[in-house]
Amino acid sequence: MKNFYTASHLIKYIKCNHIISNEFNEKSLKLKRNKRTIADELRLEKGLLHEAWYFGELKKKYSKVKDIKKLKGLSKEEKIKETIKALKDGYELIYGGWLKSGNWSGELDFLEINKKVKSDLGSWSYEITDTKHSQKVKGDHIYQQGIYTNLLKEVQGILPEKFYILLKDKTKQPIKLKEVYDTFLFHKNSYERFLENGIAKTKPEKCSHCTFCQWSDHCDTEWKDKRHPNQVLGNNRKNCQKFKQAGIKTLDEIADLNPKTKIEGLREEVKIKRIEQAKLQIEAEKKGVPIFKYMEENFTLNKGFNLLPKPSAGDLYFDLEGVMDYVFPGRLEYLFGIYYEENGNKIFKPYWAHNKKEEKKSVINFFEFTKKHFKKYPDAKIYHYAPYEITTLERLTSMFKVHGVDYDHYLNLGKFVDLFKIVKQAIYVSQKSYSIKDIEKYYDFKRSGDIRKGDVSEEFYIQWMETEDQKLLDQIGEYNKQDCVSTFKLRKWLLKIKPEQTKWFVPEKEQMELRPHEEVLLEYQAKLNNSNSKNTNLINILSDIVGFYNREQKPQWREFFDRKDLSDDELIEDRECIGNMKLSSYFQDKRSFVYKYIFPDQEYKLKKGRSVIIANNSDPDRADYAGKIQELDQIKRTVLLRKGISKEEKRLPKILSIGEKVMEQARFENLNKNIYRFCDNVLENKKGYDALKSFLNRDFPSIKGIKPGEKIIKSDNFDIEIPEIISRLQNSYIFLQGPPGSGKTTKSSNVIIELLKKNKKIAITANSHKVIHNLLEKIESSALKQKFIFKGLKMGNPDNEDTFYDGTLIKTDKNEKHYIDGLKDDGKILLYAGTKYHLSNWYYQNKLDYLFIEEASQFAVADLISLGGIAKNIILVGDQQQLGQPVSGNHPNQSGKSVLDYLLENKDTISSEKGIFLNKTFRLHPNINAFVSPNFYENRLLTDPNNINRKIEYSSDCIIKSEGIHTILMDHKDRSQTSIEEYEVIKKLMKQLIGCKFTDYDKSERKLTIEDILIVSPYNAQVNFLAARLDKGARVGTIDRFQGQEAPISIHSLTASDADNAPRGIGFVLDPDRLNVAISRAQCLSIVVGSPNLATGITGTVEGVMQLNRLCRIMDSARGNI
Repeated sequence: MKNFYTASHLIKYIKCNHIISNEFNEKSLKLKRNKRTIADELRLEKGLLHEAWYFGELKKKYSKVKDIKKLKGLSKEEKIKETIKALKDGYELIYGGWLKSGNWSGELDFLEINKKVKSDLGSWSYEITDTKHSQKVKGDHIYQQGIYTNLLKEVQGILPEKFYILLKDKTKQPIKLKEVYDTFLFHKNSYERFLENGIAKTKPEKCSHCTFCQWSDHCDTEWKDKRHPNQVLGNNRKNCQKFKQAGIKTLDEIADLNPKTKIEGLREEVKIKRIEQAKLQIEAEKKGVPIFKYMEENFTLNKGFNLLPKPSAGDLYFDLEGVMDYVFPGRLEYLFGIYYEENGNKIFKPYWAHNKKEEKKSVINFFEFTKKHFKKYPDAKIYHYAPYEITTLERLTSMFKVHGVDYDHYLNLGKFVDLFKIVKQAIYVSQKSYSIKDIEKYYDFKRSGDIRKGDVSEEFYIQWMETEDQKLLDQIGEYNKQDCVSTFKLRKWLLKIKPEQTKWFVPEKEQMELRPHEEVLLEYQAKLNNSNSKNTNLINILSDIVGFYNREQKPQWREFFDRKDLSDDELIEDRECIGNMKLSSYFQDKRSFVYKYIFPDQEYKLKKGRSVIIANNSDPDRADYAGKIQELDQIKRTVLLRKGISKEEKRLPKILSIGEKVMEQARFENLNKNIYRFCDNVLENKKGYDALKSFLNRDFPSIKGIKPGEKIIKSDNFDIEIPEIISRLQNSYIFLQGPPGSGKTTKSSNVIIELLKKNKKIAITANSHKVIHNLLEKIESSALKQKFIFKGLKMGNPDNEDTFYDGTLIKTDKNEKHYIDGLKDDGKILLYAGTKYHLSNWYYQNKLDYLFIEEASQFAVADLISLGGIAKNIILVGDQQQLGQPVSGNHPNQSGKSVLDYLLENKDTISSEKGIFLNKTFRLHPNINAFVSPNFYENRLLTDPNNINRKIEYSSDCIIKSEGIHTILMDHKDRSQTSIEEYEVIKKLMKQLIGCKFTDYDKSERKLTIEDILIVSPYNAQVNFLAARLDKGARVGTIDRFQGQEAPISIHSLTASDADNAPRGIGFVLDPDRLNVAISRAQCLSIVVGSPNLATGITGTVEGVMQLNRLCRIMDSARGNI
């Protein structure tokens, strides 16, 4: 029987367990795999050559070499014996060795001796090096080496600390075993259970690996033959599961379903659409030809055919070909194809790119050609199919800093026309998908050549990368041309079937001049690009930073305009909105109307207090603004909107979908002005901005009495030493890194008070008013205890509770004149607080002694540059290992990083000569810090001795019995942003824990209350779900909301069932910063609630495996404390 206990089979299992079942049944059931491609064979051949090259290099290094591969005619068992003998004999290099442990066995590329580490073999041990003809280390490489390190441990008694992957470019990448080993063990144990119990029980399910799987054709045939529900267009895996749970197992049964039948968990409109779709597909099968039906409900809406412009003689048809990061580092769009017809000529323009420099040139060529073309044909449009081309152009124009303004103008002028969106909103089709290959059957487009699908073109390009055979590029070029021509033919067919009662799409603007902020942006881009300044580091940084706020807003504006074309039903699926609300009632309250709406069951992020807009407003006579959410009840599914009365404005409609407003460009005007002011300073080589320049150059802080490069903190008496050090800063910056519970806010407040006593003028900022208020409270509390009186101002509005700070010494004031007067040399106001939007005002320039940035991990480099001219010294307070800066745009090089990520350059902690690391936690119980310190802080974070006093006397029925980190695992399915199963567990836990006796660090005792438990989740939808159902007073929030807070107990609801169901990907759920914050809110007991299936699936990067590794370590705590 075939041996399934191999590294390659483990990797297949992780990708899809049905692969193992297919291989198990391959001979008995005569199953057929997809044929191996030429690219597969080439990769194998190149891999062997790569391995042989490295063996040749190692033979030059080592004299005592054992080549197991040349021992021909030996059985596997004999090779294992030879390998073990060579290990015991101390050979320096063993090539092609075989090892075995239990059922597992495998062939190792290279075993290299390590004479620094002892083992059972003697005064030496071995490390593994594996050669991979790959651009980077992948997840499957790591799992393979996990097996091999286990096999090696069987012989030498210890695991190696590292293993190595030799990549295609001949770099040797080290991987620390402890950072990946737990996730490997999780998968290995899971696979062993599967082989024992479930190898013949699997059924094929569509997953992310299907595109790459050699069994894809076999599974497709099986689904087709069995009339699987996934054969119904639009029926995703989750919907298929809902139908199956209701006993509906085939396409035909869906078509025959009574529309009145309830399907648990499936919305009515979705169910009806699937029933109608199944009927349409069956009708087409009977007729033997593809058929379609008009979406008549969209004839009068700004959708479908109404988005189709009048044809122009110069219309263009555009398609991209690219390869992902696993083929070319950073991805590569290697072919821009444009097709058009002019004066009876059929013209195809290909722009090829085989590296990043050529890719940038392709972007430039694309815009230079289209701009020239549009001058000749002003009404012409660029037709494409699906949004990939648009999002890719957004990414490339941002990353290469070219034609970003032209891209924005094309969007505003409606130059891009997505035929995929039009088709999907115009007609119901009898095909299994809306892919252009399926839609081609309606206009009888015939393809030629060996490439018929995008994944095949990728294989051809990979093959070309190995051989540089021009014939391969010719075939790819022909395929791309056919895609462009097919788009042309599709548009022609749509014009033919366009109903007379539908309108032509007319853009709001026919032409567009440069806007003032665009003129300035282009001016400074040119200045920086043409600069001869010797300070190339600052010039390069600024070249990347300029345009940051514009780039950051682009995805939000694109989504804003995309929603305009979506129906209220479709917006139910958009978690940024609450869709398809029905007006229940409304009444007048003073000078406002209050509208009550009822909404269908859906997941959403919106919260009480948010100002919202009409998400899909297409009425030119109606303003977008929909008011402010006054109340939001998830249980009753009702929302109250308060909107001011205006004679000019219409009342809100009976059916409404709401979403958040996108910030206007004017909001960033001062920030951009300050960035340009700094650009002028650098370009003209002027003095000033010393602290900012020092930070951007990553210089050592300049501190009077301390030489650059010396250790900054000399003692453990932080309360005295830190204020003294900061007071001796000499026009410089310093970073105060404060891990969870280290008292960074207290330390900051103490420093600020000491500086105020010296009459220093200070500004305080952060990314949110709440963070600013937390620090102001600490400052006031400490100052009043010391009977120290000072005056401070906080920018805010008394009518807005989010911005209002009700202080004794620091007053909220919205009158800018008071700030201007206070900043005068004789002003008595010493402290100024506000967000970056306030502190970027002109009157702050060069007026302050210190700028304190709280939670600096959430502050962008661009933000710091915009405020860098207001103070002599800059103090960064925060922790990059906690929540970072949210970034939505595409930014070149390091310009999208937070100030702390930029400063630390991927290090976990600040070095003793570069900043101050607060190395003691006064919050975390030792059992919690035992996980936090090594996983996030390089083992530098110590526990205060009193923390061990914290304990809980658990009730007899409590499922938790000890302090530390615990996991409660449940195997729920198809949960995305809400999980009722996790709610049930949390509710039970709270019942068991509330009322238990809690002993604090000072040995004081009290009963736990509902306020002693923090409940966090990565998702707003789960937070809303829990808050609506748990008892009143429950402290429920996102991880972001609770940063900086603590309680005796924290409960972290992971929510998503598995990687496929995790919105924004598994990386968002398992982001190390989020995980750190979630766990470290707890003083005594941290509970993680979630599905073990989150750890299943394979990740493509080392970082992804490391994230899974942390989760697996936490899950292992289900059997005890970590």
